[in-house]
Amino acid sequence: MLTRRGWAVAAVAVGGFVMAAWFSARSLNAVVGPALLALAAGWIQLKRTPPPELHTETPGYGFAGESVTASLDFDASRPLVATVRLSAADGLAVDADAVETTVADEPVTFEVDLRDRGVRSVGPVELAAEDVLGVWKRTYSYPVNLEVVVFPTVHRLSDAGELASLHREFGVGGRDRFDQLREYERGDPLRDVHWKSSAKRPDELVVMEFAASENRERVELLAEADGGRMDEVAEATASIAAYLLDAGFAVGLTVPGDRVAPDVGPEHRTELLTLLARTHPGTVGEARRDRADVFVQGPTDADAVHVTVEGRTVTFDQLTGSGGGLDSPGETGGTDSTALADGGWNSVAHDEQYGPTNGLRGPVAGGDRPAPPDAEGSRPPAQDAGCDEE
Repeated sequence: MLTRRGWAVAAVAVGGFVMAAWFSARSLNAVVGPALLALAAGWIQLKRTPPPELHTETPGYGFAGESVTASLDFDASRPLVATVRLSAADGLAVDADAVETTVADEPVTFEVDLRDRGVRSVGPVELAAEDVLGVWKRTYSYPVNLEVVVFPTVHRLSDAGELASLHREFGVGGRDRFDQLREYERGDPLRDVHWKSSAKRPDELVVMEFAASENRERVELLAEADGGRMDEVAEATASIAAYLLDAGFAVGLTVPGDRVAPDVGPEHRTELLTLLARTHPGTVGEARRDRADVFVQGPTDADAVHVTVEGRTVTFDQLTGSGGGLDSPGETGGTDSTALADGGWNSVAHDEQYGPTNGLRGPVAGGDRPAPPDAEGSRPPAQDAGCDEE
């Protein structure tokens, strides 16, 4: 279709042609001829240019409140002046509605704000390309639908005396005999860093790894919430799970309709956070409540999330040091707590490819959307999708 400039050029050409015919002013041909030539040249350029293929790279997951980068790399046979638009589902926000750029070798990037916990999607993408003179425009639509799992925010616990009681019940908390030293990975507890060895390696940290033990102490969490309180409960549960993992426990989690068995390590941490990102309000059946050691509950008639450990109920605000506890037997524990190592985990990117299919709209080939990448940083296989031309 014509751009505003194109319509102006076309109007000049038509007006000049009419005036030349009416008044026999042959000198107007000097205006009409170049205008028609510009319109024809621009139309031929876009007609002969194949639709660019799209390669996307977006985070598979991240934490609520973070901003991540979505990269769009267009593979064009020749440079094109274009306007690129990226859409995002509810719970996400793109920093710019459109980016004017030259589609060539450099990818186009958008900052995406992860606002709300849950499974969100990025896409679709629209590319409005213009010819070199800017008189014609051709729009390509790419049905990108990339899944982004937004984890709940993890808070540091500054007054975790209630959870410290689990140490007294279970003992050491699951730390086993020393096995080996290895390179630090994001998500490893800082207390496992071997500072003497790290001092000899200025470019990296080294952590102590302990041999696996079948006797590692386990803690089972149970999270449930009424409608409207699930986000708060998910944040509280994620924070408590991180505290217990850093303390050396194998942590399991039960939520309405699903469960993750107790385990340890960065991959398991990601699995717990993914479950908390996907879970919905509801209650856990009685048959699965007996195994729980820590209850995290968000009743509608309460002002705060309740955390129950060994029969004592406190608010989550008390564990984070921002509020008082509930009236219940016993005394509030001390302030001994383990810092949340590193504050988060890497957002592993996945790479998708989208190519044109004769201008027909169609779903992503292969059917399902790609699953979030695992903690090792692997990427799902590339998928192709068609693009619409307008």
